[in-house]
Amino acid sequence: MAISRDQLRTWAQRGDPLQAWHTYVTVKGSLRGDRLNGLPCDIYPQGSYANKTNIVGDSDVDMVVALQSAFYADKHELTLAELEEYGKYFGRARVTWLEFRNTVISALGSDFFIKEGSKCVKVRSGVIRLPADVLISLDFRYYRRFPSLAGQRFDDGVQFYESGNRAIVNYPQRHIDGCTRKDNNTGGTYKKIVRIIKNARNALVSDDSAQVDASTAPSYFVESLLWNVPDSCYSVDFEQAYRRTVDWLFAKRGQLSGMDCPNRLVKIFSGTPDAPWKESQARLLIDALNYQLNGA
Repeated sequence: MAISRDQLRTWAQRGDPLQAWHTYVTVKGSLRGDRLNGLPCDIYPQGSYANKTNIVGDSDVDMVVALQSAFYADKHELTLAELEEYGKYFGRARVTWLEFRNTVISALGSDFFIKEGSKCVKVRSGVIRLPADVLISLDFRYYRRFPSLAGQRFDDGVQFYESGNRAIVNYPQRHIDGCTRKDNNTGGTYKKIVRIIKNARNALVSDDSAQVDASTAPSYFVESLLWNVPDSCYSVDFEQAYRRTVDWLFAKRGQLSGMDCPNRLVKIFSGTPDAPWKESQARLLIDALNYQLNGA
């Protein structure tokens, strides 16, 4: 094995979460109800720190601020009768996503240096130990049925707009729940392998001959790719689990199109705005991991 057991053990370790928690609590504390004009919202962490797959060197703390008094709804599966029933209870929202976003940005700007990105608001300050990426969204509901208010069934997520005009739907809490179930089912090995592969990816990025760059394999998609690996590959010690994982992915690198995200609602390679990872990028990563491990 080209990678030593000691190296794998080091790579499997989680980065210090305390600084990330301090950032999250501090930023969340700045979004008081009076600063948000009394708008009810749900604030929670997402990304590697929330999913406990962060590694040494991870920096930005990802978090979601979602308005709860309004939501986007996808109702295309509902029948005409269900749409009529839905209309009895829900109408046009009084607050738009853009209005809510501007309110949150104003509140954050009172305490921190901020920079608006295409998706998130980047928060920096000497007060917080790590920078934060704040995703401002409205709740999203993908309706399955609406026979009555009590009988409504929907998949919940968040919706926001990239650069102000392209709608993107994410399922951050469902992603974390799916990864947590996978980790529980594998006795805690799944997330160790995620951290190992994130470190292995970073080593490849530093290797000019590997042709892997920082954009080749974002952490979210690494977690999603490994979520598809059978639990049986993780049922041994982490050294053998890593080998089995890389070998399985290498054998399946021509069959990636059907793989699901951990939220079980979106394919990893669906080509939608919320799933922009390309199969060619995944194959590049898999081939590089296989060469890094096996030398061929």
